[in-house]
Amino acid sequence: MQLTKSDLPAHARLLLECLAEPRRCLSLRESEWDILTRSARSARLLGVLSARVGQLMPAGNLPEPVNRQLLAGSIEARFRRQKALLLLRTIESQLCVEGSTPVLLKGAAYIAQGLTMAEGRLPADVDVMVPRLALGAVERALLDAGWEFEKTDPYDQHYYRAWSHELPPMKCAGQALELDLHHGILPPLGRLRPDTEALFAATSPVEGTPFRVLSRPDQVLHAAAHLFQDSDCTGRLRDLVDIDGLVRCFAERDASFWEILENRAKLHQLGRPLWYALTFGRDWLATPVPVGFLKSDRWAEPPVLARWLVKTLVPLALFPVAPDSVGSAKNRIASRLMEARAFWLRMPPWLVLYHSINKYFRGLLRKPVA
Repeated sequence: MQLTKSDLPAHARLLLECLAEPRRCLSLRESEWDILTRSARSARLLGVLSARVGQLMPAGNLPEPVNRQLLAGSIEARFRRQKALLLLRTIESQLCVEGSTPVLLKGAAYIAQGLTMAEGRLPADVDVMVPRLALGAVERALLDAGWEFEKTDPYDQHYYRAWSHELPPMKCAGQALELDLHHGILPPLGRLRPDTEALFAATSPVEGTPFRVLSRPDQVLHAAAHLFQDSDCTGRLRDLVDIDGLVRCFAERDASFWEILENRAKLHQLGRPLWYALTFGRDWLATPVPVGFLKSDRWAEPPVLARWLVKTLVPLALFPVAPDSVGSAKNRIASRLMEARAFWLRMPPWLVLYHSINKYFRGLLRKPVA
C-alpha cells in the first residue's frame, strides 16, 4: 500500500509540516517541540529548522530547552559552513591545474552561491567535479598536498575508478570534512547517462573564486538524480528538503526556469528522477510545482510497477526513526529493497551480480573467527 502524507508516522508529519510552514511552530506544545527537535536532529535538519524558525520569532519567545536545541543546531551549521569554505580555499591551487574546470556540487555549491536554502545545512563533505581528462592531474596534486584516500583496498579502488563517477572519498589532516572528487554526476555504466559535456558547458562562475557551479536547472536535476537514481533514499529526507529549497529559490528568480528545467531534463535523460523528486516534494513539502508540469504527456512517467514500488518504499526509508523507538522490520526491509534498487540503477546486471558476490565473500573474510 502506498503511503500518503496523512499515513506517515506522527513525528514525520510534524517535521514535514514545520519545515514546509514554520508558522506551525508557533502553536507547538513543549512535548511536540521535543519530538520535533529530536526528529530534526536525527534527519540532520536541526540547523535548517533553527534557521527557519529564527526568521519568525526571536529566541526569547521559545521555551528555554527548545531555544538551546535550536541554538546548538545553528552553531553546528555555522561551524560546518566555515569548514567547507576553508577546505575550498585550501584546495584552490590543487584543483585549478591546467585543463581543469572545478565545478562545485551540492552543499558546497549552495553555500558558495549564498543561497538562502543553504542556511542551517550540515555539509558532511565537499563535492567537486572536474573534467575526466584532468582527473589524474588533480588527483596527483591533492595527494602531493597531503590528501589521502579513505578506502585503500584494491577492490574498492577499482570499483570507484572503473565503475563510479567519482574517486574514493579523500581526507586530510587538519580538515574536518571529506573531499569527494567527481568527473560526472551519475555512474558511467548506470541506466541514465547525463550529458557531462553539456553540464560543464552550462556552468557559471562563482564570484570571487576560481570555482564554477552547475546551471540552476542542472543543480535541481543533479539533486533529484542523486536522491532517486544514485542512492537508497534511507534517512535522506534532507535531500528532498534541498530540492524543495532549490526549486523555490530558482523559480522565484527566473520566469523561464520551468521551461528550461524541462528541456534540460530531457537533454540529460533525467525526467524520471525529477518526476519522483517533484511529486514527493509537492505532496509532502508543498513544493510549488506549476499545474500540469508533471502530466504524463510531458514526461515518460515511470512504469506502473516501478512507480508503485518507489511510492511504497520511499516513505518507509526516507524518514528518521521516531524518537525513543527503533526501526520496524518493515522499515529495514524497505531500506534493503531501496539499496538493491540503487545498485540495479547504477550498474548493468552482470556487474550487479559480480559486485554482490564479491561483496558477500569479502564480508565473510572480514568476520572474526569465533
